Amino acid sequence: MSSYSLSVLNSSGGAANVAIYQTYPNLIAGLPLVWLLQTINDGNTNTYNWTIDWALNWGTSAQPIAPGVQWSSGGPIQNMNPTASGGNNAMGVTFSNGQFQTQPLAFNNASVASGSMLVTTDATFTVAQSKAMSLAVYMNSLPAFAMQGKPNGNFLFDTHPTYWICTTDSKQGVAVSGTYVSSPTQFSFADGVTSLKFELNETLQFVPVS
Repeated sequence: MSSYSLSVLNSSGGAANVAIYQTYPNLIAGLPLVWLLQTINDGNTNTYNWTIDWALNWGTSAQPIAPGVQWSSGGPIQNMNPTASGGNNAMGVTFSNGQFQTQPLAFNNASVASGSMLVTTDATFTVAQSKAMSLAVYMNSLPAFAMQGKPNGNFLFDTHPTYWICTTDSKQGVAVSGTYVSSPTQFSFADGVTSLKFELNETLQFVPVS
């Protein structure tokens, strides 16, 4: 598994809640979640570290997933290895005795393309019952992106996220959109590069540091 780090020097003049979130350009539905979050005091440098390991899960929220809604895990995390031959790349969600369940657990679905992950739902529940249930892709054992759950469906996640750093008042696991974050700045790692540095300046802009 590849490991990465990003360091942020806070030169803004005050403490700042700095978050990293992920978008998935190939997905037409779903919302990013506040993924990595730290409060950085003025003058301090904090580092975010993560590994590229994948998992899937379902969860529930107080209302249908939307910006500002807190997502929380409902089932056991299902570890995935979607780029390995024969690796786990799929799971299912069903409904029994008044609650959602993970069934089948993580397995290899040979029909799923390498680098993708699939969640299937069955017809044991209704649209109304699933309004507060959503499906999430995890990285580094934390939920990163969620899609609204529905019965009798296929939900395909890819493994090509775009990373963003921002300031936010939202908590970890909250679904975000443009109005819930400030100064969102896209970043990426060039080939062979595993660490990046930013400075948060007095106008709350993230400036790359070489």
